Amino acid sequence: MSTEKQTSTFSHVLETGKSLFDDIRRDLKNGTLFNPGTCFYCGRPILGAYYKDLYDRRICTSHTPRQCISCASFCDEGAVTIAEGKYLCGNCQHYHTTLKDAKEMVKMIRAHYLQNGLGKIERFHLELISLDDLRSLYPQGGGGDLLGLAIWSGRRYDIRVLRNLSHTAMAGVLAHEILHIWQYQRNLKAPLRICEGFCDLGSYEIYSQIKTKHAEVKINMLHDDPSPIYGDGYRIVKRYFDKAGWAGVIKKMEGYR
Repeated sequence: MSTEKQTSTFSHVLETGKSLFDDIRRDLKNGTLFNPGTCFYCGRPILGAYYKDLYDRRICTSHTPRQCISCASFCDEGAVTIAEGKYLCGNCQHYHTTLKDAKEMVKMIRAHYLQNGLGKIERFHLELISLDDLRSLYPQGGGGDLLGLAIWSGRRYDIRVLRNLSHTAMAGVLAHEILHIWQYQRNLKAPLRICEGFCDLGSYEIYSQIKTKHAEVKINMLHDDPSPIYGDGYRIVKRYFDKAGWAGVIKKMEGYR
């Protein structure tokens, strides 16, 4: 059994692992030998402690891990800095979601919600913006990385999402923010963790439809999120969903008028 470094959320701090030699001695005693392979950053064999991302990429602890804000993988050489301590990997930059793509996703997500009994969700204005602009709209933050916002100004509904996200990440963020709009339009006032947990349930549903490694990673991040608001809220609502389905969850949410 090896000591591995794994992150459950974008903001989770990577801890330092103990030496791999302890694992080698134990594996030799058990008749097996684990080889962690080569470092994703330098390409050299890993001979000591290492970090591991959710895609099974490993890097030596001599390197500073840089995690993509979009896909949560360790960043490659093509990564760019989009804000202090926040990066976007080369793959997500290349295969990013355009505004046209995002609007098509909105149509599919609204149709999915309609099919599952949430009813009609009125139109809203969608924009893809920079991380600095997102932070200026919501300076208090929300725990973890800020990827999207739903806004009710009293006159219209708006959704702002970080630009250049991967298709999977964009679909999940849109699914989350659209359920905020759903709550605004029905004047629901659920406790914060139930409000956010309900929205994360929407992300889970959409990720479950995508069925890729990227989507699987996003689902695992939802399940393992240590946040008392987002993580605990999602797990509470997800347990209820597993027992009562969408119909039960919708009835519960509509009780917060």
